[in-house]
Amino acid sequence: MNKANVCAQLLEDPREVFISQTATAMRCLVALPPVGNKAPTQIELNIYGKQGERFSRFKKDDRVFIHRSKLRFDLESRTYSMHGGLVTAVDDQFPIINEITLCGRCVKDIDRDDTRAFRTTPDGLMVCNQTLSVNTGRNQADLFNFFAMNSVNDKLNNAELLVNFTRKGVGLTLEGSLITDAWTDKQSGERRTNTRIKMSAMTLAPKSSNAQPAVQTSTTVASDKVAPLWGGKTAEENDPWNVTSGLPDLPGQYGAAPELEEAPF
Repeated sequence: MNKANVCAQLLEDPREVFISQTATAMRCLVALPPVGNKAPTQIELNIYGKQGERFSRFKKDDRVFIHRSKLRFDLESRTYSMHGGLVTAVDDQFPIINEITLCGRCVKDIDRDDTRAFRTTPDGLMVCNQTLSVNTGRNQADLFNFFAMNSVNDKLNNAELLVNFTRKGVGLTLEGSLITDAWTDKQSGERRTNTRIKMSAMTLAPKSSNAQPAVQTSTTVASDKVAPLWGGKTAEENDPWNVTSGLPDLPGQYGAAPELEEAPF
């Protein structure tokens, strides 16, 4: 599963690009609203087919809601992008939505001695980082870095659950949001950003300890004599309604039909 439902604002007019010799897509750079005190998340949006024709009518600064798009991550450029989905124009009254759902397998064991994977701050804040491999088809997958954090008083201990129950190869479905940290490099003075997925909920895949044997199809009859159903009774032996000789006449005012010499009409 790979699903992104987000609100965004167009940073440029959509433009047509060739994705193959015969196919095109509408591409545009959009900005997701900031989460909390974070920076806006800039991400490339690609829309295909008939939805691309509709998307071409949007203009710069339009506010849209992107429904059921797929999130991708390029490991070389270390950038996120979204592909496909339904784009709808919205206004200021529409709520801000930033929902990411991914299903895959964890690629590593969490080393509690490595502060890059797990750490606890002096204020009691627990932070855990993990990587999820999400299948993209044809024996390929995208790697998504995500993190969870919680304090001692939080009802949902996402970071604690992540460090205690995720291992390499464990199946996991996570729900979260895209957030971007922004800072100025002290040496170069350049503005830098880092986009990550913050996990808000997770579901572990079912774990089977005792695998059941595979079911084998068979056409062999267990016995030459087939056991009769209903205790061997048949309709002729126990027929309270006398089905074989026709339905009985109903009692009372519903007697037998009268014999008429001529039709009354």
